[in-house]
Amino acid sequence: MNGITKALFAIVVAMLVGCAPVNQDEPDVTEMEMDPEPVVEMYSEPTCTLVMGFESWEPYQYTSVNGEMGGVDIEIAQRAAAHIGCVLRAQQGTWRDLLIWLQDGEIDLVMGASLTPGRLEYAHFSIPYRDEQFSLFIRSAEARRHNMDSIEEFLAEGLRVGIVNEYFYGEEMQELMYESEYGSQFVGARLNELNMARLLDGDIDGFMEDNLVAASIIRRRGFADLITRHKISLPPSEVYVMFSRSAVTEAEVDEFNLALQELINTGFIDDLITRYGG
Repeated sequence: MNGITKALFAIVVAMLVGCAPVNQDEPDVTEMEMDPEPVVEMYSEPTCTLVMGFESWEPYQYTSVNGEMGGVDIEIAQRAAAHIGCVLRAQQGTWRDLLIWLQDGEIDLVMGASLTPGRLEYAHFSIPYRDEQFSLFIRSAEARRHNMDSIEEFLAEGLRVGIVNEYFYGEEMQELMYESEYGSQFVGARLNELNMARLLDGDIDGFMEDNLVAASIIRRRGFADLITRHKISLPPSEVYVMFSRSAVTEAEVDEFNLALQELINTGFIDDLITRYGG
């Protein structure tokens, strides 16, 4: 873990004032506020510091207009870190940035990750702590025209699909993206909101997004009449906390897992997802 902090008597609360610049060599990190009434027992004094990388992915992870941290994954990480006696600090970047920082040991963990063989080379994984499901989103005006039953049928019509770079959408999608004749019809973006802008501008014909994330952005941006969810969805999949092998030991992952399991057993995570609109 990044640094032992023996001199702290209480978990320090701080919020990010703004987004950290992308791809900086030594990014600033900010300590995150802990809930004063956790659902699991906390250690009386912090014994370590954990640096969590996060991206803007509302309602799972985000910074509000007031600079306050929030989201399903943020609150889960706060509770789990407090349970094992750690100060949680945050570093924001794109998903691609986070994967690079995790490999280099510049951050300790990221939330909401899919387990893949390639990532196992540089990361430990927690127990699965929630599910996610991606669906195709299209322009509302074209909903009747696009009556396909699968992504492959959608692509076979020559249509373009927006994705986020380095996201894992499951084996079937990976094959379509990298091993089929339709590879050039997938358009990558650094941020999910860019896909919405591209859809409305006509640069793509649909995009893949987590259902809860897309609903949150569509509601916030006032796009409810312009963008709709297609019936095409990918199978639900489990997500994990991903830890840097360069910075975190397996014993420390085991401790974090015990905290996660407690949050699952008490119903905290299910209640949290419901509170955020899931």
